[in-house]
Amino acid sequence: MKHLVIIIILFLSCTVNAINDQKNDTLKNILIITCHPDDWEISMAGTAYLLKDKYHIHVIIYSDGELGNTWNTTGIPDPVMGAKRVEDSNQSAAKINATNHFLKMPDGNVFADKEAVDKTISLLRGIDPAIVFIHWPIDKPDHAAAAAMALMALSKTGMMYNREVYFFEVGDLNHFIPAIFVDVTPVWDIKKEIVHLHERYNDDRFYKMAEERALYHGTTNHSKYAEGFIPLFPLSNKKYNNKTGCCLMDL
Repeated sequence: MKHLVIIIILFLSCTVNAINDQKNDTLKNILIITCHPDDWEISMAGTAYLLKDKYHIHVIIYSDGELGNTWNTTGIPDPVMGAKRVEDSNQSAAKINATNHFLKMPDGNVFADKEAVDKTISLLRGIDPAIVFIHWPIDKPDHAAAAAMALMALSKTGMMYNREVYFFEVGDLNHFIPAIFVDVTPVWDIKKEIVHLHERYNDDRFYKMAEERALYHGTTNHSKYAEGFIPLFPLSNKKYNNKTGCCLMDL
């Protein structure tokens, strides 16, 4: 009888694991297209964390950020800094079960050229995301170029019109007026951990940047902390005869 009970328990355990594996295999993909390590973390780490068990998350990172500590001094790329920022990015990706895709474009010289757009198109087609997050284009040149490449790739693949596409902000409120807010108060400690992974100046400047923005959006959202997004197209059940929905409203 004891052996029979053990066999039943093992069978049930295997069945549950098989169901969980099947569920994971059917999850849709999210793609975050970003310029540097730390961009999505500062902007939308809370939202990404809330989505991590609902979707498989992939992140395109155009540059390793090797000018991280020299961009406003010597302007000389530091490969050691670039390697550190890649490792930091891999650690933050692990927090949301994400897969990183590094395109190794030179920091400070990211341009929307054909080669980079083609690589983005290839990744888009391979990942086939249901939801895409991209930079707000009114920002510093590297971020603007990342937004341009994302938009061009989305247009050329046709995914611009039948996927959920959202802008996120990294700059200092550059004409960015969110249409959608996500309350990230319940996961704020996790976001704090993720942002702190990227504090390369031995201070809290990036966390302070993230907190200031989240408090500002929280005021509008009637919550303590919120992250804001702008959909590429106005939410409508008529546009292109396609009801794309809004996954963020379910969080």
